[in-house]
Amino acid sequence: MTKDAFPFTGAEITRALNNQDVSLFRQLYDTYSEELYLLAYRWVKDSSLAKDMVHNLFVHLWEKGAAITITGNVSHYLYRAITNQAINELKKRKRHVGEDMLQFQADPSSFYETADYILLQKELMQHLQSLPPRCREIFILSRIRELEPSEIAEKLDISLNTVYFQLSTALKTLRKILPVKKSLR
Repeated sequence: MTKDAFPFTGAEITRALNNQDVSLFRQLYDTYSEELYLLAYRWVKDSSLAKDMVHNLFVHLWEKGAAITITGNVSHYLYRAITNQAINELKKRKRHVGEDMLQFQADPSSFYETADYILLQKELMQHLQSLPPRCREIFILSRIRELEPSEIAEKLDISLNTVYFQLSTALKTLRKILPVKKSLR
């Protein structure tokens, strides 16, 4: 189920949280947890922290459901909640949070851009499973973890040429099955 196919409104989710409806809560979690993880990871660049943030968001929804009112689009509420959590975490870590990052909160159109980004990331992760394990690992280290080819070669104890060859193979394969996006180049 995609976020666009989520059949419940903010008011219905609010009522379900107030009544602690386990079935609907589980459906909400199953529908949005992966997308929220990708968004959180985009902000904090830490996989386990991003998972914890998503977990904490859903725990908060469950525990404080009686006091929460969701108006409007459910996905916007969840994206804003995880974004706020991420910004607070970055501030807590005393990282520099530039104005361009904070602009996300104020610009409603950026929700759609973020949703598109998340869906592309989700599709990319599914297609990565078709790559050979070493090729997939090198691609993830390069494009997702943002390591330089020399760092990858050193980390995996392989030659730099192997890294370039595997990246080339991954990109050729992914370009055939994904829409052409500048982010893959």
